Amino acid sequence: MTIVSSANHVVPIRLAEWGEASVRLIHRHPTGEYVAELDLPAGWTMPLPANRALTLEMFVLRGELTIAGTTLTEWGYLHAPLGDELALSSASAATVLVFADQPRPTDGVTLRTVTTTPADWRGGTIAARDTGRSLALEVRDLLSVPATGQRTWLLRAGADLALPFERHRTVEEGYIVRGRYRLVECLDGGEMEFDHEPGGYFWRPAGIVHGGPRSRSDGDFVMLLRTPESLTVEFVS
Repeated sequence: MTIVSSANHVVPIRLAEWGEASVRLIHRHPTGEYVAELDLPAGWTMPLPANRALTLEMFVLRGELTIAGTTLTEWGYLHAPLGDELALSSASAATVLVFADQPRPTDGVTLRTVTTTPADWRGGTIAARDTGRSLALEVRDLLSVPATGQRTWLLRAGADLALPFERHRTVEEGYIVRGRYRLVECLDGGEMEFDHEPGGYFWRPAGIVHGGPRSRSDGDFVMLLRTPESLTVEFVS
């Protein structure tokens, strides 16, 4: 079943592993994995212990975040596998998106950080390959694991983006970073429309048909997407 949520509708809580940060749990998996927005107060510091149980992906929505001497500003990204103890801090107030996952054998042991500049975006070549036409979208890869196809990336598009209905052989999850997007999910034998705005989130199991001509935006939007395996697209009527 597709899970649809929004950070805007979640009551903030505190979690011991994030200290004084205000935490909005967007989605928690039965396995202990979770997705959350963190509001970090100015001067916030927190160690990531070496014996932590979950691998972390973090994406800076607003403000800045410093880890291992590297400061990430808006749309900065980090992937922190299990390994050495690391120190996190934020000199000024910040909001950070966190994906906490069960460790994978392909995680490695090296911290990865990524910044995004205008030159880092590229055309949506995968969509062009699958549809036979060039679609008005751009992508920015943040994490890519060739051995499994695991991937985290940003997708940027405008109101003219039109996609047929599609489905995938893997789980897909997404978070709206900027703008608004109406996404149609085919659930319980019918089409359901979900109007996502910044903070909107979905988690979709393999095989769910979605998209179609009624999925659209009224302007430019940016979405962060993640898959644990290669994203194979099958277009359907």
